[in-house]
Amino acid sequence: MQISNNNKREGGQRAVNGSRVTTFLTEGGGFLLIMLLPALLVLGFVIGLPMLKALILSFDTINFRRPAAAGTFGLHNYEKLIFDAQVWHAVWRSALYMAGTVAGSIVLALSAALLTRRIVHFRALARLAFLIPWTVPAVVTALVWGVMYEGNFGVINRLLDPLPFLDRTDWLIDRDTALPALILAQVWNEFPVAYIFFLAGLHSIPEELYEAARIDRASAFNQFRYITLPQLSSITAVIVILLMIMGFKSFPIIFILTGGGPAGATETMTVLTYNTAFRKLDFSYAATLGILAVFISLAMVLVYLRVMKRAERGVDGAV
Repeated sequence: MQISNNNKREGGQRAVNGSRVTTFLTEGGGFLLIMLLPALLVLGFVIGLPMLKALILSFDTINFRRPAAAGTFGLHNYEKLIFDAQVWHAVWRSALYMAGTVAGSIVLALSAALLTRRIVHFRALARLAFLIPWTVPAVVTALVWGVMYEGNFGVINRLLDPLPFLDRTDWLIDRDTALPALILAQVWNEFPVAYIFFLAGLHSIPEELYEAARIDRASAFNQFRYITLPQLSSITAVIVILLMIMGFKSFPIIFILTGGGPAGATETMTVLTYNTAFRKLDFSYAATLGILAVFISLAMVLVYLRVMKRAERGVDGAV
């Protein structure tokens, strides 16, 4: 009798467990996990495996200029990283480059969005014109701006010739102008991303707010200050984080135009990592720099996710 009761209990427990598993696979997160599993496997192979290899490499010593040091395994690369002034100068330049591209892109994108918001005739053509830079590959952008910055025959110098207080300069060779010149090229290539967000945000602002402001005889500047900017605050926060990530990982424009020069004046983290690996042939230290860049990017991604969550809460609260 006792055995029979135990068998019934075991059978009931199995039925309950089977029901839970079925519910998890059909109604819970299990079905979503199964659907995402192929993509997760591909991402793990394409992204996770190289990241793991880079992490292992960062503890090793693979330097083709010093092959005798091969096989040394430890934290020596990270110890070198902490006290390497060149690395922290590169991080600082990356921060300056990132800040310049974010500020320039936001100002240009918001201005373009405000300009094209009220256009009635040829609206699609006008908006398409502002999206063209985004369709141009970064390599082509770098080559075009390199020709424009040319010291003797470049368009930039020819346009500035009439100004008496400015002399011709080699924009990409002068240490004082090289980084701002790169920032300008990056802004031209990236601002359409922010333009799309701002344009969508402007169209989501209720027109009744502007009508009430006009009834109260508010100036255009006050409408922009007290209506447009507050309504775009959540979108602006998202745009800032996205542009920060794009600016920090930027490589083609910097590498093609200056290669990190002159004298390291434009050597950002991405360029420094490339030069360490393929010019100095120190692959282990380059992997260490890559790990540092990953952690910095991860921090920005976490901030981005937090901003997105706050923006979603703000939208839900407004609704």
